[in-house]
Amino acid sequence: MRRLAVLKTWQLQQQGKFDDLKQSQGQLQQQYQAHQQRLALLEDLPAQYALASGHQTSAMMLKGIGRFRHQVDNLTRLQRQEMALTEVEMRSLNQRLVDQHRQVKMGETVVAKREAVMQQRRDKQEQKMLDELAMQRFVRGR
Repeated sequence: MRRLAVLKTWQLQQQGKFDDLKQSQGQLQQQYQAHQQRLALLEDLPAQYALASGHQTSAMMLKGIGRFRHQVDNLTRLQRQEMALTEVEMRSLNQRLVDQHRQVKMGETVVAKREAVMQQRRDKQEQKMLDELAMQRFVRGR
């Protein structure tokens, strides 16, 4: 009986870890989507600052636009790196999630088997007592 309580406690702990990992997975997916949105904004930004042909601009303006585009390119590259890191984290987390799910299922199986064994023992004891009572009635009835 005590062993079963320990197994149930362990199984609940494994389920708690699994739930925590699921929550982390959701947060990581939200983070990845935010990275995607920022990347899309950064990729659209240089087109907004394109100069129309025939439009006269000063050298300072061209230089400023060039620096701005260079900074946007750097930010875009950094954002892609962030996305790649988040993808790696997501794959790692997914593997941990699969492993933890396996632990949860194993715990459920072990607890169920242990409970079945205990129920069989109780059933045997009950049947033994019923057989003994029937035998006593039979002996008394003679």
